[in-house]
Amino acid sequence: MIKIEKRLDKIKIYVIKKKVFDEEIVSFLNELSKIIVKSKESRKNNELMAFGFWCRNTNLQKLKQRYSQKFLKNKMGIGLLFHIPPSNVISNFAYSLLFGLLSGNTNVVRIPKRSLEFANVLISFINKKINRKSNISKMINFINYKDEKTNTDLSKISDGRLIWGSDETIKKFKNLKTKKNCKNIYFSDKYSMSILNSSEIIKLKDSSLTVLCKNFYNDSYLMDQNACSSPHIIFWKGKKIPLGQKIFWNKVYKIAKKNYKLDMFAAVDKYANTLRISSNKKIKINNYENILIRIQLNKLSENLDKFRGRWGLFYEYIINNNLNLPYSKKYQTLSYYGFNKNELKNLKDRSKNFSFNRVVPVGKSTEMNLFWDGNNLVSILSK
Repeated sequence: MIKIEKRLDKIKIYVIKKKVFDEEIVSFLNELSKIIVKSKESRKNNELMAFGFWCRNTNLQKLKQRYSQKFLKNKMGIGLLFHIPPSNVISNFAYSLLFGLLSGNTNVVRIPKRSLEFANVLISFINKKINRKSNISKMINFINYKDEKTNTDLSKISDGRLIWGSDETIKKFKNLKTKKNCKNIYFSDKYSMSILNSSEIIKLKDSSLTVLCKNFYNDSYLMDQNACSSPHIIFWKGKKIPLGQKIFWNKVYKIAKKNYKLDMFAAVDKYANTLRISSNKKIKINNYENILIRIQLNKLSENLDKFRGRWGLFYEYIINNNLNLPYSKKYQTLSYYGFNKNELKNLKDRSKNFSFNRVVPVGKSTEMNLFWDGNNLVSILSK
């Protein structure tokens, strides 16, 4: 039975390697998907439901099609993977595990404290579907610990490490001793944005507007804007921008007011940040009962990635000509609405510093993929 261990010496590590997209693993994940999607817990938890849908066979086969038959036939996992997920996105550890399994590797996944409740629910589903005699059960290991020695010990024996977190976290793990050929993938702190076309938004019927705004809500509020792909600043382009902003934000506010629970700490921190920012009288702020806060920027700072929103705080900037951003390696996802592919290509071609790893429609920014932050994960984690 799979469970979360507190100490490394409680885990019997069997290093098992399988082919990438191994049929047994894909079948297991599809069965896991079925039980998750049908569960009462998932109806109350959007992140759990999203994870369940990600595991379904149709999605896995779609991901598999991106690789050649020669690659799928010849590639196997590299061995033992050590996963260090971030603490601010509770479901991240689960996707990191999937990356390891689909690339054919055995996994030891550290479970952050904030993820424990989510992890225990997921593990209960895994134990219902996994065959204890199957090698897959030995390829999934969870651990929750506080001591730094475990980081050192696991780094020494791992064939690969997936490390998600702040620049400080990544620096710490880079300094730990590893095998000579250990494959290290670092997912550092990132900054993401959205671009909306006001001309298209003001044409929308209420039902279509609701879909758009719910998608935006899912991209941002569901993870408190903590996900590296959640938008912090919204760029506006098009005609009648003030009208488009009013229509869009009023609907987002109604959705958030109905669905979003802002705890006391978040509410106080958010309000305090707003008061601090409002000390600059040149900055225009729209506050919707502290549930939604809009901050209008008059110019783009060279340190734009420092302008971060949390718990429903968004910066806005109106594009008059081209989208010329100050360059930053921290840019990750640009989500969009109301632009076709040619318009997006022109936007990219005309921009001096277009450095995004992903350009996706609004509603897709937090959708995990096997190509993440410019890394082909299955390729890197197999040989």
